[in-house]
Amino acid sequence: MNGTFSKRIVGGILAGMLAVAVQITPAASTTSRPAKTSDSQRVVDASRDVDRAKIENLQRWVSAGHEGWCKDARLVAMDELKRVAPAFAGASSDLEALPLDEESAEAGRAVFVWSSPDGRATYRVTVERFGWLLPIAGDANSIVWVPTHAEVIAHR
Repeated sequence: MNGTFSKRIVGGILAGMLAVAVQITPAASTTSRPAKTSDSQRVVDASRDVDRAKIENLQRWVSAGHEGWCKDARLVAMDELKRVAPAFAGASSDLEALPLDEESAEAGRAVFVWSSPDGRATYRVTVERFGWLLPIAGDANSIVWVPTHAEVIAHR
């Protein structure tokens, strides 16, 4: 199967599974807070509830040899950005070439930031690996990354 075609199919499957697995809380999806600087305003600050059973099923799927890209924090963040940032998906046919900055990284948590080409918005996506997946994954490097937080900051 063609690599790009396979990624798109799997991205759709993963997005569907994650949409069911993690739901944006109603309070978080409507949160608008002024930012700390006068030139930007936080538009969306959405934390997600984690559905452990759904994520365990995703881990089993990946551990069975499917969709190894789910073990790459950057690729999972890019997939989430395609969902929350329409300009991200249309910015390039080669998503791996887009400037996605890693803001912070820890053993089980990474934060990625991307700014739209027009400079009007900055997107911050947090992905996490959960230690409770270790028995299914077999080793820490095989645990899937899951998007747990997305933030959109609109610049005036």
